[in-house]
Amino acid sequence: MSDQSRTESGHYAETITLERVLRVFDQIEGPTITSRDVADVLDCSTEAARQKLGQLHEQGRIHRRKSGRTVLWWRADDAQAATEFDPDDPLFAEPPTFASEEPTDAANVDEYLYGPIEANTDDE
Repeated sequence: MSDQSRTESGHYAETITLERVLRVFDQIEGPTITSRDVADVLDCSTEAARQKLGQLHEQGRIHRRKSGRTVLWWRADDAQAATEFDPDDPLFAEPPTFASEEPTDAANVDEYLYGPIEANTDDE
């Protein structure tokens, strides 16, 4: 017999909210989690964890990818943050420089990286 409480209508009371599942991402090291991670942290079945993760995926709050027999889940905002470009970021306010602090010209990047380019004078 289950020790889970029931509502007045007789349905099981929800103890695992979507917000609690989202907080598991903060408790597990790494950008991805599994349903087993959620089950372990929230002390629930892996099926209950999969259902909650599926609901979050349907809402667009997390993404998923299958790797072998395991489904990996990650926050949608993490994926977006990794690809966002903020042109107003102070990092992009000045032209790029190397350690010498001299501004660089993108057209000459090979020279900055590999040194002066010498013309091939070999006669074959």
